[in-house]
Amino acid sequence: MAAPQQQIDLTKLQPQQLVEVRKQIDQEIQHFTQSLQALQTAQAKLRDCVASIDNLEKSQDGTGSKDLLVPLTSSLYLPGQVVKKNEYLVDIGTGYFVEKNAPDAKKVYDVKIVKLSEDGAKLKDILMSKNEMLNRVNMVLRDKMVEYEAQQKN
Repeated sequence: MAAPQQQIDLTKLQPQQLVEVRKQIDQEIQHFTQSLQALQTAQAKLRDCVASIDNLEKSQDGTGSKDLLVPLTSSLYLPGQVVKKNEYLVDIGTGYFVEKNAPDAKKVYDVKIVKLSEDGAKLKDILMSKNEMLNRVNMVLRDKMVEYEAQQKN
């Protein structure tokens, strides 16, 4: 269970401390945004896997060709042929692959896509709360600066 967060009264902090808090929140927002983008990229790749299985299944129906291009990198492909129809090696994580038929392979990827969607929703909630916190810090900092300028005029 996570430790309860301490609430800091922002109005009691000095402007320099508020600037540091704002920098920290900015860094956290940037980190969570990058994490969300990584999750979305992973989801897209998993959806591509499902689409590839669907496309290969359609092409193997009837008189479809068994020839295909096998990606070695994102820009290098080699010609290949399908050896076993309706059997796929599925990455189940940490470098382990299992042989699955098309429906089972798609189920594995669909479960991963759902999990990434749930994690993405949690990250979006965190980002919203961090943005609200950043807005509060900015408002307090602005008020402190107005107050400081008023004191300087007196």
